[in-house]
Amino acid sequence: MENLKEVRNEMLGLHKTLMGIERGNHEAQHGKVTNVQLLNLLFEHENFIWLREISVLVTDVDELLASKQGIEQAEADRLFARAKVLFDEGEEFYDFKQKYQANLDTESEVAFHHVKIKKLLAKEKA
Repeated sequence: MENLKEVRNEMLGLHKTLMGIERGNHEAQHGKVTNVQLLNLLFEHENFIWLREISVLVTDVDELLASKQGIEQAEADRLFARAKVLFDEGEEFYDFKQKYQANLDTESEVAFHHVKIKKLLAKEKA
C-alpha cells in the first residue's frame, strides 16, 4: 500500500500545480479569487471541471487508506488501474487528457509530476 500512498501524494501535488495554473489563467481574465471562490470554480466553472478526475481519484484513495475495515487489495488494484488509465494515451477521460496534455507540453512542474506518477504506476504490476 506504500506505493498507493506515493501515487496519491504525487497526484495531489500535480492537482495543486494544475489548480494554480487554472487559477492564474482565470485571474488574468477575471481578477483575483479567494480560496473559497476557487473551490466553487472547481465545482462549477467549465475551465476547472476537467480537474475533477484527479480530485475524485485522490479522494477515493484517501477513503480507502482511511478505512477502518482495512484496505482491500481488490479496491487498491482498481484505483491503480484507474490512475493508469487516467495517465495513459487511451481515449478514456478524453476531456481531461486533452487539457492535461496542453499543460504537460508547456509547464515543467506538470512534467515533473507526470514523470514521477508514471514511474510509480509502472512499478505496480499490471
